[in-house]
Amino acid sequence: MLELGTPTLKGFTQNFIRKGGEYIKMETEYKLPIEEQEEEKTITSDRKLAHLQICLEHDVQARNITAGLEDISFVHRATTDLNLDEIDLSVKILGKKLSIPLIISGMTGGHAFAQKLNVFLSQAVETTNIGMGVGSQRAALENEEVKESFNVVRENAKKSLIIGNIGAGQIAQGLTNDQFTEIIDMVKADAIAVHFNPLQEAIQPEGDTQLENLHEKITDLIQNHSIPVIAKEVGSGFSLDDIVQIKKIGFQAIDIQGVGGTSWAGVEAIRTLSLKHKSTGEVFWDWGVPTAFSTILAKHNFNGVVIGSGGVRNGLDIAKLIALGADAAGMAIPFLIAVQKHSVDAVIQKIQETEYQLRLACFLTRSRNLSDLKKAPLIISGKTAEIMRIYGIDPSSYLSRE
Repeated sequence: MLELGTPTLKGFTQNFIRKGGEYIKMETEYKLPIEEQEEEKTITSDRKLAHLQICLEHDVQARNITAGLEDISFVHRATTDLNLDEIDLSVKILGKKLSIPLIISGMTGGHAFAQKLNVFLSQAVETTNIGMGVGSQRAALENEEVKESFNVVRENAKKSLIIGNIGAGQIAQGLTNDQFTEIIDMVKADAIAVHFNPLQEAIQPEGDTQLENLHEKITDLIQNHSIPVIAKEVGSGFSLDDIVQIKKIGFQAIDIQGVGGTSWAGVEAIRTLSLKHKSTGEVFWDWGVPTAFSTILAKHNFNGVVIGSGGVRNGLDIAKLIALGADAAGMAIPFLIAVQKHSVDAVIQKIQETEYQLRLACFLTRSRNLSDLKKAPLIISGKTAEIMRIYGIDPSSYLSRE
């Protein structure tokens, strides 16, 4: 039976027909303030808005695979002799000092509605002194009018770590050095993430899958700009061969974005009207390298900054990733949910909850700071331990460290 769906995102209405929880047709009618109703919309802009809608309306998390963080356990220290509120959670990465090792992963921008979300998020980031990435800036290259949805981030977060974002597909298609500079200037970025999402693009009928000479083109951009450039996955993580290649290309940082969190193959399977792409998205829903193991590989094989992300939902998850070798962690969905209240305070509250959970993990492992946490003994079990042994990494070595 067909039924009309109703939206979750505030600020517009969306009429779409669903059958069995899936989109059969999607037609968007935007209800924005009068001065915004004449906004010229592009395919990319509308797609980004649909992504936000689907993430809130549907269960798009990994189904039969996890991030692997449940395999990671700390050794409890009941005799801890620390003062909880004096533990130092600060970290300096990519040229900026953060109060805690937390970055709101890039997810918004490119549309008038996303602009509103970016205002709330960036204000919260500035207040709490954490980092923030923006969503893909491709839409702003296609349409001048949506640049402001990205500009507002730096306007509201003048001192914060801000990470720009462009897709590897756009670089393969011929993104110029001038356009790369434009992306940097748009948010006065401290670093730029180049997102690799071949799976997601392949599930989009309009996706960028012509990637010949990609590595050479990225190398050229990195060599012609002094800004740190981050290799960022989008839900499928990086393998050992990927990490070796990333190092060879010249990236200064890795953002893991492993499998176990939001499935972007799943998001695209819901969004697309193509039966071929929809069924393929279902088949590849859980494709990728789990976050925990991809982080371990990065720690062992990459000398730059490592950002653990993909299925990170709380401060304890962040503590586990730091202990596995990450320098900071990225979270997205929890903040997308928090910002739905259209309140800076709601986002700040989520940040403060996360900070307290991370602080408590340090307290209970007798870690005075993040350097201590990186040496805290870990018990690694389950599938993660099995995979580590296959790769010649001894899980017990994490337990014997001090």
